[in-house]
Amino acid sequence: MNRFDPREIDPLRFCKMAQAWEINGGLSEFPRLLAEFAEGQLHCRVTGRTDKHYGCVLRLEITGEVETTCQRCLGNLMQTVSIANDISLARDEAELERREADSHADMDTILMSAKLSLIDLIEDEVLLGLPLAPMHAPGVCVIPTVII
Repeated sequence: MNRFDPREIDPLRFCKMAQAWEINGGLSEFPRLLAEFAEGQLHCRVTGRTDKHYGCVLRLEITGEVETTCQRCLGNLMQTVSIANDISLARDEAELERREADSHADMDTILMSAKLSLIDLIEDEVLLGLPLAPMHAPGVCVIPTVII
């Protein structure tokens, strides 16, 4: 059982104590995703750790499916979600800029705040991880013909 509110965690403590949060649920757990997709089911796990440079890192693992609309035929389209991403947390703007400029950086970096919403972070990753204009594979859509 989780002993903290995933909508408002202390990211420094979460990472330093190597905490984890996990949820397996429908889109009702994620308000922004519920507004974007007809239905879906996600399994999400967020774990905190510190890296070799004592920086805070969040590991996000998100799997599942969401139903969206095909932009070609306007029919229902199930999209598979499979995300595994590490996100480092910069202590200040200067550190954020240094990490973004580092050509060897192999992970995304966001600015660490006093409180962080794991729900918002998961929603961001899912929305960024799916196509902007989802479509069935070529030849799968049944596009009605219009006779004029």
